[in-house]
Amino acid sequence: MAARREVTSTLDTLTGGTHTGRMTNKLDRQDRSEGDRARARAYHLEFWPGMAAYAVVLAGVLLWGDLDGGSPWRFLWAVLPVIPALWIVRAVLRHVLRSDDYQRLLMLQGLAGGFAVAMIASVTLAFLEIAGLRIDGTGWLIYGAGMLGWILTGAVAGRR
Repeated sequence: MAARREVTSTLDTLTGGTHTGRMTNKLDRQDRSEGDRARARAYHLEFWPGMAAYAVVLAGVLLWGDLDGGSPWRFLWAVLPVIPALWIVRAVLRHVLRSDDYQRLLMLQGLAGGFAVAMIASVTLAFLEIAGLRIDGTGWLIYGAGMLGWILTGAVAGRR
């Protein structure tokens, strides 16, 4: 009597006596491929140095920038963290270019959701400002809303 074989995916069939299931078993695995791991490694090697540089520059700006003072140099100090932030943008864009089509679609959906949330937040805050409400740090509120929208939309898109 032949041993009973289980069907492990929709591509497996119970016909054909020599089928070992090796071909579709690799497709059914949930762990990341070597290519995925290599792309993630490359991303981390580009992203984390930019984040470290951003943290160092930001700490320097906060310690020595005298942003509340009266010197015209405070404006240069204020924009210094943008330089390492551009390195982070470069790392993210290179990661998107290295990603496969499905990962790009998920990233695009997350970015679109974050953009929409940021735009709604900016319009809402602008109308409130027209009505006379003064809120300090509206730029940071818009940034935070956009980032939160990106994270949540990306998470929802990834679960589908």
